[in-house]
Amino acid sequence: MKKYKDNKFTLLKTLSFFSTLLFSAGVFAQSISGNVSSEDGPLPGATVVVKGTENGTSTDFDGNFTINASDNDVLIVSFIGFETQEVAVSGDQVDVVLAEGNELNEVVVTGYGTELRRNITGSVAVIDSEVIENRNLTSVGQALAGTAPGVQVTQGSGEPGNDSLFISIRGVGTLNNSSPLIIVDGIEGNLNNLNPQDIESISVLKDAASASIYGSRAANGVIVVKTKRGGKSQPTKFSYDASFATSKLLFDWDQISFDPIENVNWKNQVDVGNGATGRWSAEQIAFINANKSNWLGSNGQTPVDVYIQDATLQQHNFAATGGSEKTNYRVSVGLLDQTGNTQDGSQFKRANFRINLDSQVNDKLSVGTTISMVRGDATSRGDVGLVGLSNPLHTVTRIHNIFSPTRNANGDLQIASSDLVNYGVGPGTGLLAIETWKDYKNAQRINNNVLANGYVAYSPLEGLTIKGTAAVNYSGTSVYDFQKNPKNYFADGTFYNSFPATVSTRENVEFYTETYFATVNYEKSFGDLNFKALAGYQQEENRVTNFRASRDGYLSETVQVLDSGALTNQQNAGSESGFSVQSVFARLDFDYKDKFLLQANVRSDGSSRFKNNKWGSFPSFSAGWILSEEDFIPDTFEFLKLRASYGELGNANIGNFEFAQRLSLSQSYNFSDASGNGFIAPGVGQTTIGNPNLSWEKAKITNIGFNSILSNGLGIDFEYFIRETNDILYDIPINVLTGFTSQTSNAASMENKGWELGLRYNRTFGDLKVQLSGQLSRVENTVTDLNPKVDGGDLDRILYESRILGEGFPFLGYYVVKTDGLISGTPNAANASMGAQAGDINMIDFDGDEEITLDDRQYVGKDIPTYTYGFQLGLQYKQFDLAAIFQGEADVQYYGQFELWNPDFGGVVTWKKWINESVTNNPSGTFPRAGSTTSSYRYQNDFFLYDRDYLRLKNLQIGYNIPTDSLPIDGLRLFFNATNLLTFTSIPLVDPEQRSGAATLADPNLGEEGWSNRPNATYPNNRTISFGLSAKF
Repeated sequence: MKKYKDNKFTLLKTLSFFSTLLFSAGVFAQSISGNVSSEDGPLPGATVVVKGTENGTSTDFDGNFTINASDNDVLIVSFIGFETQEVAVSGDQVDVVLAEGNELNEVVVTGYGTELRRNITGSVAVIDSEVIENRNLTSVGQALAGTAPGVQVTQGSGEPGNDSLFISIRGVGTLNNSSPLIIVDGIEGNLNNLNPQDIESISVLKDAASASIYGSRAANGVIVVKTKRGGKSQPTKFSYDASFATSKLLFDWDQISFDPIENVNWKNQVDVGNGATGRWSAEQIAFINANKSNWLGSNGQTPVDVYIQDATLQQHNFAATGGSEKTNYRVSVGLLDQTGNTQDGSQFKRANFRINLDSQVNDKLSVGTTISMVRGDATSRGDVGLVGLSNPLHTVTRIHNIFSPTRNANGDLQIASSDLVNYGVGPGTGLLAIETWKDYKNAQRINNNVLANGYVAYSPLEGLTIKGTAAVNYSGTSVYDFQKNPKNYFADGTFYNSFPATVSTRENVEFYTETYFATVNYEKSFGDLNFKALAGYQQEENRVTNFRASRDGYLSETVQVLDSGALTNQQNAGSESGFSVQSVFARLDFDYKDKFLLQANVRSDGSSRFKNNKWGSFPSFSAGWILSEEDFIPDTFEFLKLRASYGELGNANIGNFEFAQRLSLSQSYNFSDASGNGFIAPGVGQTTIGNPNLSWEKAKITNIGFNSILSNGLGIDFEYFIRETNDILYDIPINVLTGFTSQTSNAASMENKGWELGLRYNRTFGDLKVQLSGQLSRVENTVTDLNPKVDGGDLDRILYESRILGEGFPFLGYYVVKTDGLISGTPNAANASMGAQAGDINMIDFDGDEEITLDDRQYVGKDIPTYTYGFQLGLQYKQFDLAAIFQGEADVQYYGQFELWNPDFGGVVTWKKWINESVTNNPSGTFPRAGSTTSSYRYQNDFFLYDRDYLRLKNLQIGYNIPTDSLPIDGLRLFFNATNLLTFTSIPLVDPEQRSGAATLADPNLGEEGWSNRPNATYPNNRTISFGLSAKF
């Protein structure tokens, strides 16, 4: 395997080569000048390309352009919202007036090329830069929320620098990772490393016809991002965007606010319901009531006041764009500074730098490069462990405020009274844990990313272009973590210390990818037949390394370097892995009379992740018929296209070397006798059984649809799809006599089928421009085959604590005992078998054996939505503009276990509704009687299964363009922006957007039974209000 220093040398050679070519100048072409305008005036930013080549430029702010072209060349002139024109070069001046059109003539970025929207035969959704700009986004992925049919985007966290975006295209299509492939300027990338202000367009490839050119990476769809570039012969223009925001957590704190006495009384009621004596005596309750005003968090001050705050966010983006006669460029810098919503110094800072360069060396040769550098710096308290969890917000929402700390004159924490220790209070309880958290730990995570690519394009003949591209992608994460030893005292000054020793930890993870590909494009027209062909080769090598080391026993908390720790308990670990892929691909396009469309794609991939089945081939075919070109179609249709496609996609999204029998060098063997005499020796042991016959997952996708625009301006798009995924890779149970419990195999199938509907309406009423659009998608997910082969037999299901992976069910659907309200009188025989009483949950005896057991579980719901939808409103009146984006989900459930399900989880009541709605306190209440060990909690049941349907105003922006006639700038816009402004849902306590897609096969109980993703264990999302400006000069 190559050494890292060799990789850096390769990067330097690549950049040096392309930099030399960029600034070479050719003198072979004739210089053509011109102007592009509309009836309303010049069109800045219009695209001018010499047909059949990659020689292109953009117009300046006055609509002027200069390009190298020869007589008899044809210029293709395009601009969003206008009809594309082809103009023959004659002389040295070409002026073009574009007519207003529609999005059909927009050039869309697809796999390894571009295509006019009207000619696309696959399923492609496009998000333009105008949807992204001015929304104060912190990541590009957020721009997809509610804007593209069939694309589900939800934000799982509001933590600075970690929005935990979940993105799926047409549902969950595999048991493994269902994340789509991300392509940035032709190279695989990461949406989190992009500055939203650098984006020109985003294309979402959803079916096999549009995505199969990417082969084994495209089974879950492809998101293709194109960044902004400069235009030739443009004077340098500058832009500056700034925004300042404040944000509040989306959490209803009133639902978890209790008076200490209210909390104590409920705990006593729970104890009595469990058949025990209440833990607090009347004397103790009187003591608490008399002393509570001295504790931190009392006198009206809640845990929220102690630890939660409004966060701030500011962004600054600067860009310079322009070009000479032969070279165009765009340079941009972005800065983001975001504080956390916790009063512990948490913060995230990010700096982006990007340069895009293109140069036309002569009329046949062009070169270019893109260099992107990103640095992210996140500071947080890290994983504390005082309360067994890794999120301080969870502690805020689940602490009992019966006993809270104070601070002494030195600022050290102290327990209000040493007597309280006798009542079960210690340093890890209540607000003491929250305050200690601030003093306890400091963690810093630094991410550095460099993505650089360069290309050479050569056009020896008209219509023929040969292009070679090389790219490197480096991502490194360094973690600096220091665990302190905070001081805690009793009120009498006695030192109380039960916290761990000081520990310093350093960790470093590096990802490195080299990508090389070459393509040959050929375009030719034969009368009414237009023909395009593409052939290419790609090679990719990936490498990942990580290292971790720690020491404890530090004498000083100010000296945190590893060398200062003790030698007695030092630890270290490290690993290295990698994989490679080789690919060949081809595409043919036919367009006859601008109405009959045909496309064929094929790609073959070879992956090092497989041993006996390295290569897989993935073809696709699509066709379209533009019916609006036919005379028999009424004038009601301005445009009407039917299209259909079928194809296959692959997936190799498993770990490296799963085919091999892997060995561990860190095994230990005990050579002691029954008396303990002997020794433990290190050794080597086999850790996986391996499977050399592993092969590709294969997804077969059929897509049928139409696109239309009516004469009244209404656009209607519809499509129906079926995706059948076979040979799904996952770990199946095997006979324990092998010495292992599971083996990775191709052993499952899944089907996703559904439809998508898109509506658009654009109208101008005098000075008022109206834009309306909406999307609705329906996806049904079903596991169609499951074959674990346990003990030589076949099973159709695997059951988890509250989930089922089984044939005929959605992926990891909820599988629990059904219920029928509360028991109001004498319980029936089945519930009586568990000792149920009036006020307990009435469980349904599904199998009729008059007992409630695990055999009574049934399918009750799923956390994968059947429906996802979004709609957008855009208004523009003179200098004012308004835009709103809504998103939502429907027919989806959430199983509210732990805090919602249990009235006394961990000795803490975390939902005020338990006190108000339990039949113990309210005979007409809707919640079970007090108690945490009653029959209501014997088996997991659907009493707290909620519909998670929601509608959210995801983004609202209002802007004003200041007239600049008397100002020394080209444009100035002021704007107001709000995110997550309104939410309509019936689910209590939980943010419905955060719960989406919680469970995975790696952790099937995540989201309910899993610790890290419970309703108040994740960092809540934010409601953000911002103001900003955009200036061009």
